[in-house]
Amino acid sequence: MSSFYSHGFQESTTEQPSQYVREDLFVFLHAGPGRNYRILGSIDAGTAITVGPRGSESDFTQVTDDQGREGWIESRFVSDEAPSTLRIPALESALEASQSDAATLAAENTELRQRVNQAEQQLASVNEQLQLQNSEVASLTASLDKADQDEQMRWFTRGGMVAGAGVLLGILLMLIPKKRRRNSEWM
Repeated sequence: MSSFYSHGFQESTTEQPSQYVREDLFVFLHAGPGRNYRILGSIDAGTAITVGPRGSESDFTQVTDDQGREGWIESRFVSDEAPSTLRIPALESALEASQSDAATLAAENTELRQRVNQAEQQLASVNEQLQLQNSEVASLTASLDKADQDEQMRWFTRGGMVAGAGVLLGILLMLIPKKRRRNSEWM
C-alpha cells in the first residue's frame, strides 16, 4: 500500500461506510489510479465496497470489494445509493407488508360498515316502534280526553236531573194543600 501513496495519493485514516458500484454490468479493478495500471479483476454492479482515498486527479477511487481485494476504480462508478438489486427486495417486502396492512384494514372497514348498517337498521326499527307508540299515546290521550268529557257530561246531566227533580218536588210540595191546624182554644 505504501507504493500507492508514493504516487501522490491522498491518505484516508478512517474508512467511510460502504458504498456501491453503480449499476453498470461490471467495473474493472485496477492496480493504480488510472486506466494504464494493470487490471486486477472486475467488480459486478451493485457490489458493496469500502472506499479509501481518492487519487490526486480524483478520477479514480481506492476501494476494497466484498472479496477483500484492494484496487482502484473510476470515481464515476462509485455511488452512495444502494443498487436496485438490494433496494427491490426491501421495497417488495415493504409492499407486501403494506398490501397485508391494506387487506387487514379493508376487512376491518367491511366489518365496521356491516356494524354501521346493522346499527342503522336497528335505529330504523326503534324509530318505527317509537312512532307506533307515539301514535298509540296520541290515540289513548284522545280517548281519555273524550272519556273525560263524556264523564263530565254525565255528571252535568245527573246534576241537572237532580236539580230539576228538586225544583219539581219543591213545586209539588207547594201545590199540595196544607192541612190546617186545629186551633185548640183553651181559653
